Parts: sequence; C-alpha cells; structure tokens
Amino acid sequence: MAGKADSGSARLRTGHLGLMQLVGQSFSIGPLIDIALFLSIVAALAGAIGPLAVTLAAVGMVAFSLVMAFYASETGGAGAMGDYMARAWGQTAGTGALGIYVLSLLFSGAAGFGIVVGELISRFSVLYFGVDFPWWAGALLVCGAAWWLNVRGASLATKVQLVIVAVSVIPFLLTAAAAVIHAGPANTWSVFSWSNPHRGDLFAALLFCILLFGGFETVSSLAEEARAPRRAIPIALVGTVVGSASLLVFCSYAGTIYYGPEHVAKSWGDALDGFAVMGGELLGPWAAFWIRLALLVDFSATCIGFTVAALRGIYSLARAGYLPGWLAVTNSRGAPSNAAMLVLGCAFSVVLAGLFIPSGDRFQTLFVAATAQGLLLVLVYTGLAVGAVRLMVISKAAQPWWRWIVFPLATVVPGLALYGSFVPFPALPERIGLYTAIAALALVAMWLWVIRSRQTLRVAPE
Repeated sequence: MAGKADSGSARLRTGHLGLMQLVGQSFSIGPLIDIALFLSIVAALAGAIGPLAVTLAAVGMVAFSLVMAFYASETGGAGAMGDYMARAWGQTAGTGALGIYVLSLLFSGAAGFGIVVGELISRFSVLYFGVDFPWWAGALLVCGAAWWLNVRGASLATKVQLVIVAVSVIPFLLTAAAAVIHAGPANTWSVFSWSNPHRGDLFAALLFCILLFGGFETVSSLAEEARAPRRAIPIALVGTVVGSASLLVFCSYAGTIYYGPEHVAKSWGDALDGFAVMGGELLGPWAAFWIRLALLVDFSATCIGFTVAALRGIYSLARAGYLPGWLAVTNSRGAPSNAAMLVLGCAFSVVLAGLFIPSGDRFQTLFVAATAQGLLLVLVYTGLAVGAVRLMVISKAAQPWWRWIVFPLATVVPGLALYGSFVPFPALPERIGLYTAIAALALVAMWLWVIRSRQTLRVAPE
C-alpha cells in the first residue's frame, strides 16, 4: 500500500508468478476442508436444503468476487486489501483494514489453526498406523514447513499448493460422483427447494455457508509478484470462487442424497468426517484414507496460503512505515523473511498455549479461531463491498449495467455474515473467538490512533 519509501534491504521478486500459481494460492484455502469438515455443519443446520443454502451463498460470493476483481483490475500491491479499502474510503481506512485483515490471517491458518492441524495428524496416525504421534509435534512440523516454503519464495509455495490441491480434490470428486450414481432414482431437485418438508434453518445455514468461501481473496496480496497482475489476479479471484462454488454445491448435494434428505441433519450433521465415511462405504477403505489424508495436506496448504498473505500484509505495513522497518526486509529470493519469523513465532506461541488446553477440548480451538477470523474478515468484506458501490455512484465514467445489479447484491453477503456473527449470540467456545476479535479491533484502533498522533506531531509547527 502507499506510504513511505521502502525501508527494507530488498524488494519482493516481481513478475515470476503465473496464472496457475495464483489459482493454487486462491483455491488451496478452504474448499476441501469445507467439504471434509464443515458441510456436515451445513447439513445439521439446514437439513434437506443444505444444497440450497450452499447455492445461495455461492451466488452471493460470485458477486463479491466480481467486486474484488473490480478493485484488482486497477489497484493493489502486497497489501492489496488495504489498497482496495484506501481507494474506496481513504488512506486511514485502508491502513486500518489491512491491520484487521492481517490479524484475521493470524487467527486462521497463519497461526491459529496450528493446534487443530496437530490434532488431526495425531488422530490420523493412531487410526491408520496405531502410532500415538504427539499433536504438538505435528503442529510444529506444519508451521515449520509453512515458514520454510515461504522464505524460499512465493513461487515454490504456490507450486506446492497447486500440486496439493490437484491431487487432493480427486477423492472428493470420485466420492460425490459415486454418491449420485448410487442414489439412482432417489436423486431429486427438492433439496434445492424451500418447500422441502425436511428443511432446517436456511438463514443460519446461509450465514455459515458464506464463511466457507473466506480466503479466496488472499491471492490479491501477490499482485506485485505476478505476471500481468491487472489481468491475472481478477481471473484467479473469479475463477476460484466459481470453481469452489461448483465443487461445494456438488458435494453438498451428493452428501444430502446419500444420507437421505429426511435423515441428513442427524446422520451427516453428527459425523465429524462424514464425507470420508461416505467415501469408505461407497468406494472402499482406500477412499476414506485418501480423503482423510487429503484433509491433512489441504490444512497444510491452507496454512501455507494464509502465511503467504499475512507476510505480505506485514511487509506492506512496515514498508509504509506503520510497523517497524525490519519487518520490510526481504531475503535474496525476494521473500519477507523477517515477517516470516514473526508469523512463525506467533504460530509457535499458539502451539505452546495448546499444551495448557485439555486434550478433549483442543479441537474446539478451530471454532474459536474461525469465529475470530470470520468477524474480522466480514468487516473488511463489508467495507469493500459498500465501497465499490460508493465508487460507482461518485464516478463520472459510465459503468457497465450489470455492475448496478451485481455490486449491490455483493453487499448483502458480508452484511448477512456480519449480522450472523452476533445473532444469535454465539455460545462457548465460539463466544471466546468473538471476544478475541473485538479485542483485536480495539488493538487496531489504538494502533491507528498512535499512527495518527505521530503524523500530527511531524506536521505540527515548531
């Protein structure tokens, strides 16, 4: 983002990331984890109309991806989310938004998901190899791998993410296709209809479904390192959301049909890894193994991806003079190496804190971290969506007609998610995440006040 002159000893490496690497960054964050773990929550909330909830959220998020593409086609650097917000609402808003966004990344895969990744590795090793692998060792391994790949440069990190996604998506597609074929005459369009007698709470499910798409925008932080970023970033943004939406709707439908519209809220909703169970029953134990393994490696790819974006956000703020200058230092590969050490320290601190959490509660940290991240993320989303409408209104240039439909629609999506963050007020442990996010907002407000105070002192007459 705009600011002072570069205070680091080097710059990010420019022009070395192609379109597929950008897609790897964007697509690696979320969809496979959502299918393996979170579509069961959608089923529990929405019952038979889970596919309808996912579809409606998908439509809204495709609209929002077009808003992001609108910004990315003209604006953006390493701190792209701040650049976008600054374009719509001014520099102070942009700085604050980037600070909020970076914290949301730290609450998620860049640091906050470490305990859960370790727990999943431990459970996997016990289930398939009978080895009680310490959860903290698995967590440290993933955090260390994310750090190592990131200091080696975005090119290697995004290539690894792309390979992980390409291999990991296969068992999910095979399982979903097998479920649809297995259902035969039981296939029905009624799961996309509000009139389905086995429907649950569509609104609550819709709010949750919106958060399934969070993270696709992290590719924007690679604008300075991409080839033809004004073209490639928008394509990656919109293409990833469309691809994720298609995959999520297909898998939600397959799971709903397999478990049965009248039973899905209970049978799939109560299963932690119901999609892996479905794969095992339809295709054999190898499919369940592959899906569970894919979940682990995709969680790792998510940690890598969130770290990629967090590093560049920190680097951008430091380069602009809003954080200590040493965080803007890059290594010989053009990677923000000092920022990487800071994020690694945050991740290790989370793992250390996990040692004091009872073993039966460690998996709950996923919902705490996701709640904190979700609130911070939807606040930024809301500001960007409303800001895009504002820019259209005040612009003297003619706007394509479709923007007057799509951009207002895009404001509904984060608005609903923001409302759903507080209504109904979350119970424990999600409530802890909500309070943590509010504390993070207070921290950002204090940080902005300090920045503004320093700027006032610099321009004050002697």
